[in-house]
Amino acid sequence: MSTAYLYWLVRYVPDVARGEQVNVAVIVGRDDGDWAIRVAPDMRRASRLGGDASTLRPWLDRLQRSINDYERPPLELFASPDDVRVTRSWLELLSHRFNNALQISSASPVEADSAADGANFLFPLLVATPEPIRRSQTRTRIVSNLTELYERTAQLEIGESLLTRPRAAIGRQRGQFDFAVVDDQVDQLSQVFAFDVRDADVLERQLQSWNFVVSRLRNDGADITAQHTTAHANSDVAIAVAYQEPPAGHSEQHAEVFAAALEAWEGLDIHAIPSTQLEQIPRQARELVTV
Repeated sequence: MSTAYLYWLVRYVPDVARGEQVNVAVIVGRDDGDWAIRVAPDMRRASRLGGDASTLRPWLDRLQRSINDYERPPLELFASPDDVRVTRSWLELLSHRFNNALQISSASPVEADSAADGANFLFPLLVATPEPIRRSQTRTRIVSNLTELYERTAQLEIGESLLTRPRAAIGRQRGQFDFAVVDDQVDQLSQVFAFDVRDADVLERQLQSWNFVVSRLRNDGADITAQHTTAHANSDVAIAVAYQEPPAGHSEQHAEVFAAALEAWEGLDIHAIPSTQLEQIPRQARELVTV
């Protein structure tokens, strides 16, 4: 059954004048009841505001030890005569003493089954730093491999017959490709898509935007510009996509986005090539350039 508790946030404030702060711990408890504390495992996020937040560690350790010892008193043999009694008044006294780099907020209410449950609930919301999202490196790897194959297999030269990250202009519409193979005109455009990304919604929007630009190109052609070179791409220009399909274990949404992409590319006369057959794209480019 939920009980009314209070919680306090422990904050790092490196410059009181600026007022910037970051939460480094949360305390939950109530007088004549149980208490709990959760402390950030490292101070790197806090230190980004300035100063060295790791200097707070001894104070935070002492605060955590005081609350933990109050909840689970040590054996009498090891008890200290200075052991504190954790109460709301004690925390308010600390809030007046810690009023510089380390500050304790005013009390706020929270409903929880226990102080520990309240601290566990509030910690990820108010204190914990989310783990950085590890972005897929697959697209970057495929683009790098394709660049090498263009140079080695098709014997194209970057900045001359091979343009990287070219911009496409169709009327007022703008888009971008990873590569353009050119001589007197654009012979081939190519793009890389990886479906092992974390956010399928973002990938779907990117695909829809890119496919729209290609659909306009298929109607009107496009001017392709990169590395101070501009060439025209006819509406029937060869377009290839190298793709890495979503691996097993990814969501159903990833599979649906992938299937929709294949369907759209077929309708736009785009040559879709799995990354395991990447060499097909520069081979086609070589044939087009030498025709």
